[in-house]
Amino acid sequence: MNNFILQKLKLKNTLFLSNKMLLSLKLLTANTLDLEEEINKIVEENPFLEAETIVVPEYRNVRKKYTEEDYIENYEIESRSLKQYLIDQFNALEYDDLKEKIFLYLLDLIDQHGFIRSEVEEIAKDLKVLPENVKNVLEMLKTLDPPGIGSKDMKEALKCQTDDQDVRILIDLLDIIHKNPQEALKRSKMSKEKFEKALSKIKNLNPYPANGFYESSYTQYVEPDIFIVRKDNGYEVVLNDRIDIKFSSLEFYDKLIHSGNQSYIEFAKLKYVQAKNLIEAFLKRRETLLKFGKLIAEKESDFLDGGKSVPLKVSWVATELGISPSTVTRTISSKYIKTSRGIYHLKFFFERFLYKGDHQEISRNEIKEKISSYISKEGKKDPLSDSKIEEMLMSEGIKLSRRVITKYRNELGIPSSSKRK
Repeated sequence: MNNFILQKLKLKNTLFLSNKMLLSLKLLTANTLDLEEEINKIVEENPFLEAETIVVPEYRNVRKKYTEEDYIENYEIESRSLKQYLIDQFNALEYDDLKEKIFLYLLDLIDQHGFIRSEVEEIAKDLKVLPENVKNVLEMLKTLDPPGIGSKDMKEALKCQTDDQDVRILIDLLDIIHKNPQEALKRSKMSKEKFEKALSKIKNLNPYPANGFYESSYTQYVEPDIFIVRKDNGYEVVLNDRIDIKFSSLEFYDKLIHSGNQSYIEFAKLKYVQAKNLIEAFLKRRETLLKFGKLIAEKESDFLDGGKSVPLKVSWVATELGISPSTVTRTISSKYIKTSRGIYHLKFFFERFLYKGDHQEISRNEIKEKISSYISKEGKKDPLSDSKIEEMLMSEGIKLSRRVITKYRNELGIPSSSKRK
């Protein structure tokens, strides 16, 4: 009996995806603490890698436990629920009320595995919108992190994580592989060696996108990923490099490659490629984060000097950095930056824009400031309703639904008009 017939297919999470781009993306989206943990774990399993802990200057020793009392020194506590994680990414994109309505509805449809099993037509009927609108927002959701979120089933989620055609063929044959590996090999039209290699790669994919997320919040300890340090002639951008990775001595690699033992040779080749890809992705992460920091230091100089922040557009930043908008949203959802004014989440500098009639742009924070200003001047005996605030904004050329105004008012911690009497 062939050995592969006795194999059991077990899907689990690991860092090494079959797609080099996905590896680079995973390192880029990881924050400093998560990156350090993952790197140490990988180095332990790869004989061709070694990690070096970097001794950091005192000013970079700023690990914080978030509380809600102090926004500047300690940012608010982060929830690691999947729903909030997706909302954070979505808020960094440009969207209208219809897209927001559909997106929030789709979030409620995500099951415990991270799948949306409802049909587009069924969702459109429930929301009384066009199926095309639902389809567009669903595709937007699928570009967010984690990879495969919003997929219809496990097979679609797995395919989102690889561009290896052999692996994709076997994903379609998963049911047969479980029942009859010999038949699956025949249908795949692969050699036994290619079949087993592709099968091994599938085991390294994540079958359930929701793995690792929880519905309740937990205390998160964070370190800034980027430092913007004030200097006499401006600002310097420094990365929080707490760990470095490089190739270890490759004498062992040469020994395995020339051993004449096919298993040793395959092992050496696999681990060498993994090590090479990891180092390249690690260096790419450094390069991209440095660009992020320099861009913020340049565009937010007024804020760093004590003034007002100018919200950045995801699409513009993506063009400037040469990466996709979805990569920008993934990156800013998990990164923190230390400035002379305190520690901030990167997404603080990215706001959704609302458009006025003369093509001027106004950010969500500015909308909130207006709502807060209106309410601060209201009569105590006749507080402003959300409908009245909607009218006042409209008079300034700002079209916003009452539902969104209610949402922003709640985010400001302001009770409803009936409770303000």
